[in-house]
Amino acid sequence: MPLPPAPEAPPANPDGPRTAVIDAAPLGVDRAAGAFVTDVLREAVAGLGFQVIPTPELYTAARDLGLSFPPSPEGIYQLEEALRAPVAVTAEVRAARRRYLVRLRVRVAVEPEERVRDLTAGQFELGDALREALPALLVPPRTPVASAPEAPQAPVRRARRLRVHPRRWELGGGLDLAFGPGRDSFVNVMLAARAAYYVSDRLGFTGSLSYANLRGRQGRVSNALILVGVETAVDLVPQSRIFIPLRLELGYLPANGPVVRVTAGLSFPLARRVRLELDLVSPTLWVLPETSPVSLDLAASVFFAL
Repeated sequence: MPLPPAPEAPPANPDGPRTAVIDAAPLGVDRAAGAFVTDVLREAVAGLGFQVIPTPELYTAARDLGLSFPPSPEGIYQLEEALRAPVAVTAEVRAARRRYLVRLRVRVAVEPEERVRDLTAGQFELGDALREALPALLVPPRTPVASAPEAPQAPVRRARRLRVHPRRWELGGGLDLAFGPGRDSFVNVMLAARAAYYVSDRLGFTGSLSYANLRGRQGRVSNALILVGVETAVDLVPQSRIFIPLRLELGYLPANGPVVRVTAGLSFPLARRVRLELDLVSPTLWVLPETSPVSLDLAASVFFAL
């Protein structure tokens, strides 16, 4: 369905409360519909006396937080904290029977729940329907945010932990080196494919399958190492999603025996859903038929959040 031209946003109001207008999410409709709704929201919010945060500043903060799209209520709260904005506005746009279905979402920092309004409109009535619905969602909260409209107080900060894993599922791969110290020293090399599922942000289960190039009795041999484990995390620089993963893994080396590994490392983001994990302290026990050596492992893995 074609839409009329988007309105031109009025100049930002420097005296109003800082407000984050997050891009509307087009769900099953053309991206132009989402862009139109976003433009109308920016124009209407500014017209109601709010200071709309510039798009580059909004995008930079969302990228630094690894904000999902459409954003969750928790993600919007984190964005408000990062931007020092007491209000955030967004929308989700769908279509059915040649009409647009829009869910308006307003997040006021001092309120525990989102304000939500669903509306239905045709292509030519959509802009007016958004402008009519928005004022009721932007009324001041019962808990005052500011002593005067021209001097809003900072949002009430609540003790919330930033997520270290933005998604429940992660897939990745990496290189492991196992160094056996002592007189009978050795080096084992492993190429690993890894998967992880996080039942909560700081509790997950991991699995890996590695091609292992090992020192054998009469030279190098190849094998496959299977490991499953449980993982948690300790915050290091939570604002930047830098943390210390702690992992216990149990596995099996076919035709040899069990393997036990305990790992502490360092993880930091490379992109919105990509992170690099370094295993820095990783003692590993290899239970073999004739001996049980311990190796000190180092590993580097790249993970992609799904």
